[in-house]
Amino acid sequence: MRQADVSQLPVMDDGRLIGLIDESDLLEAVERRTAEGRFKQPVSTAMTAKLTTLQAHQPLDALLPVFELDQVAIVMDGKDFLGLITRIDLINYLRRSA
Repeated sequence: MRQADVSQLPVMDDGRLIGLIDESDLLEAVERRTAEGRFKQPVSTAMTAKLTTLQAHQPLDALLPVFELDQVAIVMDGKDFLGLITRIDLINYLRRSA
């Protein structure tokens, strides 16, 4: 994650979004395991499965309530996952648009 400069990743199953995992999820998951069990559990034991999503057609203002909850915006086109938008992504977009 550090090498790719990302702090969260979508968890996909057969092309379908089923969760999101971030650095704090990983840390909590490996911290509660014995040394032998670390990093051997399925990602489903560490990921966040309760997701709030936005549809691609929603206005830019729809991002703000998501960010106020300290979450990343998960963008969908119907049931298809399109991507994640972070605060810094929005800042960069607004900077380039100015």
